[in-house]
Amino acid sequence: MNLKFPLRRTAAVAAGALIGLSGVVALAGPASAHHPEILSGTSCVNKDGSWEVTWTIENSEYDLVGKITAVEVTPAGSTIDGIAPEDSLPRRAREGSPRRAEDVITAVQTLGAADTAATIQVSAEWQRDKTITSTRTSNPIQKSDEVCKPKPTGTPSAPTDQPSTPTDQPSTPTDNPSTPTDNPSTPTDNPSTPAKPTKEPEFVYDETCDTVTVGITVPKDWEEDITVDFVTSEGDKKTVIGKRGETTTVEFPAVDGMKITATPKGYEGEDATITYEQPEDCNAGSGGGEEPSLPLTGAAAGSIAGGAAVLLAVGAGLFFMARRRKVKFTA
Repeated sequence: MNLKFPLRRTAAVAAGALIGLSGVVALAGPASAHHPEILSGTSCVNKDGSWEVTWTIENSEYDLVGKITAVEVTPAGSTIDGIAPEDSLPRRAREGSPRRAEDVITAVQTLGAADTAATIQVSAEWQRDKTITSTRTSNPIQKSDEVCKPKPTGTPSAPTDQPSTPTDQPSTPTDNPSTPTDNPSTPTDNPSTPAKPTKEPEFVYDETCDTVTVGITVPKDWEEDITVDFVTSEGDKKTVIGKRGETTTVEFPAVDGMKITATPKGYEGEDATITYEQPEDCNAGSGGGEEPSLPLTGAAAGSIAGGAAVLLAVGAGLFFMARRRKVKFTA
């Protein structure tokens, strides 16, 4: 896991206290820390040639809910569902805690068949001692060859068939007292429906500049443990057995552009593939296990006198969601 914590730097000299305090204000530290994080999107193609990109937006702050103020997508003719101005940006999940669906905003952008790339720009604000605003723009997501899974269709007709059963009986209540005893068997057929697990197994994914972590979370009420083979495009292969009620992971060395394919045994044909893209801050020298700091802007750090600046460095992760028939891939 790429653990990052707020960093503090202090500098003090004997003279120039007022000038130093002015320098701290000029740094505008809170504006650098508060921002919406746009995690890499995934794309798929519909049967009619149109295609979709699923975006995931995460809050940089663990303790403060943000508010979406603006959303823009390209190309201009595309549409976006699942995010809009005035929506709340949930607090970020704590490091070491699993990321839940309610910890992020998931939005789906729909594009025409002639479009080849998509981007999203998100603006948000936070209220601390004052209003803090920030805007982030995603990297372009290209149209892929993967076919979108059919949208799930509900089956509400099943319960509507049952009320007709008791309406047939009132005509013979006195002749057939045993008839009511035949009907209780009808509801005993239905309890099997809610017995289905309310959650599906999830593939988990996380990254640093040096490692890629993949694995699977199996709900406690799932019917069986799940064995998964993870194979990389570099030729590495690792197998995990996902126990019910547990999350099981393995690590691979990070190679930019490396693909990892997850194949759950017993669910052949439902493979999920993700591509590791090296985070931008890796090029700035912030690697694996060290705690990186944000570069100072404006006056050089050594020139700040008689004051203190607080700079927050929040790491960015990737979130992929590729829902399968019974197994979905998320981070």
